Amino acid sequence: MKEGFQGQRAYSLPVSLLQEAQSHPLCQGLYVTDIGFYPVARTHKRNRRAGSAQYILLYCVQGAGWYQFQPEEKRPLKANQWVILPAQMPHKYGAEEAAPWTIYWLHFTGTQAPSLYAYLKAQAPAELPTIVPTDERFRLFEDIFSSLTLSATLSGVVQASARLSHFLLTLLPGTSPSPAADMGSITQSIRFMREHLAQNFTVQELAAHTGLSASHYSALFRAQVGRSPIVFFNFLKVQQACQDLTQSKLRVKEIATKLGFADTYYFSRLFTKVMGLSPRQFRQTDRA
Repeated sequence: MKEGFQGQRAYSLPVSLLQEAQSHPLCQGLYVTDIGFYPVARTHKRNRRAGSAQYILLYCVQGAGWYQFQPEEKRPLKANQWVILPAQMPHKYGAEEAAPWTIYWLHFTGTQAPSLYAYLKAQAPAELPTIVPTDERFRLFEDIFSSLTLSATLSGVVQASARLSHFLLTLLPGTSPSPAADMGSITQSIRFMREHLAQNFTVQELAAHTGLSASHYSALFRAQVGRSPIVFFNFLKVQQACQDLTQSKLRVKEIATKLGFADTYYFSRLFTKVMGLSPRQFRQTDRA
């Protein structure tokens, strides 16, 4: 561990542990090879002409820096933004001189690393997202760091691997806690939906119940739940239908009517789309 910035922490797995991680079934899918925290990292700069064998996360929490995929132009990385540099891609990055960044960083690899990187890239906005700092994210990072450094054993690598995907997923917008008032509005709306599964509502009607505008309500709901209000409302109806199919003798038409569907065929198509089985097929399976 080299001292370069006051308060810095960094750790690299020994070759023996890397070899064990590569072959262990509980961490070969995804594991950390190097990890660190650089506060106010003035003069921090890297230039990898052949890229890195691992994926590299740079998570800036203060100040600013930049990164560059050669031969493209430099791109800024500001406070509360992150980027993952893909494996084997030539790159440069560094801290801004005027306000050098404070960053959490780690290198990760494994058989699942390409798929996780692709998922994160697909879910994140095209422009670098600015995310809300959360205690959960920082706690997970510290747990990973501690697992690797306190014991420096395969057991620590396994524990760190178990937390790694969770930590990386907290970087996505919408996965971090929202302000209490906004969370309360969406929680209230979901409770309202559950209590009125027999009815049908427009987005405007659902929004009015929370006191929010339809546009703000829709954006907030999608950010917190990952689906539009109407899609999620129908999902709740289908979940109730699953219970009725396995716990009652109601006919499919009766269940559809109970849940506010006047058209049984539309209900059946919706159920099949959500569950992958028709209502009758679901009833015949041992899913209860």
